[in-house]
Amino acid sequence: MSRIPFVILILAVLTVAACSRSKGPPLAGDYPLTRLTEHVYVIHGPNDLPTKQNQGFMNNPGFVLTAKGVVVIDPGSSVQIGEMVLKKITGVTKDPVIAVFNTHIHGDHWLGNDAIRAAYPKAVIYAHPAMRAKAAAEGENWLKLLSTLTDDATKGTRAVAPNMDINNDETLALGGKHFRIVHTGVAHTDGDIMIEVVEDRVLFAGDNIVAERTARMDDGHFKGNIAAVEAALKVNAKVIVPGHGLSGGREVADAYLGYLKTFHATVKKYLDQGMSDFDMKDKVIADLKPYQKWVLFDAEMGKLISLAYLQIEAEAF
Repeated sequence: MSRIPFVILILAVLTVAACSRSKGPPLAGDYPLTRLTEHVYVIHGPNDLPTKQNQGFMNNPGFVLTAKGVVVIDPGSSVQIGEMVLKKITGVTKDPVIAVFNTHIHGDHWLGNDAIRAAYPKAVIYAHPAMRAKAAAEGENWLKLLSTLTDDATKGTRAVAPNMDINNDETLALGGKHFRIVHTGVAHTDGDIMIEVVEDRVLFAGDNIVAERTARMDDGHFKGNIAAVEAALKVNAKVIVPGHGLSGGREVADAYLGYLKTFHATVKKYLDQGMSDFDMKDKVIADLKPYQKWVLFDAEMGKLISLAYLQIEAEAF
């Protein structure tokens, strides 16, 4: 073998090695595809935290069929989940994915971008500017967190950040469908978007609305989240897809709004009586009896009371 072909062969092998990656197992379990309307589908993930058992799958990836291709919303927390979403899509249509929306920064919703980008490099990935900036800066942290929580089930995932800004009241026309963006400021995070699929009257709410679950509020604000849910209820949507839990009608938003308002008002009531966040915990839990069976209620309650307490104190100044 001459030296030049040998060098070319070595370079080719090194290139393949550089491009390959060791990945965790494909997503196990049967997660059925739910058809919400003629053009809109969702895969309801387990209403849980990321675990070894669910391999990090816990959100509700969705997709919309248009005349030009498929639009994906929140493709999940890993390349494996994103690949599962793509398999569900190919079971419905052979059209390519042309766009993706990421509703917010939490990695369980957007790290599946990796699979979409690998399969469809030209697909545009949209997000709020605040989310885009954080995804670029914090992607590796989310990868490590999901890997730790799932015992490395998300192995091989790359943090593929969104590449196009989109903001409140912008409407994208994609393949004959209109996607209108709702952003009300700091809610579940500072970069949440909700996506209204106008013609099909479906709203993808991200974690601004969750079903039968007490969502984390570490990056958000109770009153801001209340405002976001109220804005969602003003949208002309028949179907609401929450970030976690089962989709439904307006009752999904009404239930979460009731929880948020009750929680905020209850903490404020005991704060006004001079109680500390620690002292009021049992009383707040008792006042939230209708929600005590919601997912993560016990696990998150102490932290949520402290966050609401600090926010209400700040509102007084």
